[in-house]
Amino acid sequence: MFNIHFMGEYVSDEQLITRKEIPAEAVEFGIVDDLKKEFGRGLLILMPLFVTMVALTYLKIRNYDYRLKFDLHFFLAFVLVCVLLTPLTRIHEIIHALCYPIDALKTIWHSKKDGAYFIYCEEIISRNRWLVVLLMPMLVLGVLPFVLWLLLPRLLPMPYDLAFAILCWLLTIMAMGDVANVWHVLKEVPTGADVFNYGLMRSFYIKKK
Repeated sequence: MFNIHFMGEYVSDEQLITRKEIPAEAVEFGIVDDLKKEFGRGLLILMPLFVTMVALTYLKIRNYDYRLKFDLHFFLAFVLVCVLLTPLTRIHEIIHALCYPIDALKTIWHSKKDGAYFIYCEEIISRNRWLVVLLMPMLVLGVLPFVLWLLLPRLLPMPYDLAFAILCWLLTIMAMGDVANVWHVLKEVPTGADVFNYGLMRSFYIKKK
């Protein structure tokens, strides 16, 4: 559906690259030699947002008539968060894919080495659309649900209400690789350029004449 395919374990770029040639006017950017360092960069960029979410959570739940207890409900809430993370990780990648053109080939891979899922698509898209591709899962799964949780009256009993907020934190932090990519785009790609992937750690933009 929507030309999205789950492909299994990523081993090398030979599995990814289908493009026969790179446009002559394309310029390489976002060169990455270590994905874990990129995750660290993204985590650092996201830290102010993460700290803000934690602080706002505290400000909301401090008014609850509840004292945190390490009981069965606490355990179940913790298990629920852990169980939901796996399918939501896949949904995160599907949201990326849905932001690309419908007819473009989108493949979703799992890198055991880096412990992460990622989407790969070689379709040429605008710089602004690529920023949307990168940020949409974090907004849809993490930031917007957290804002709604913050603004609405409590809908879930404790500690499940707190568990929902924590799940939003985690789904936001999960986007650290995407945010690192956004950093490269904003720093290296000129406004109005088109962008495409070529392998896991190499991207190109096409200069506008």
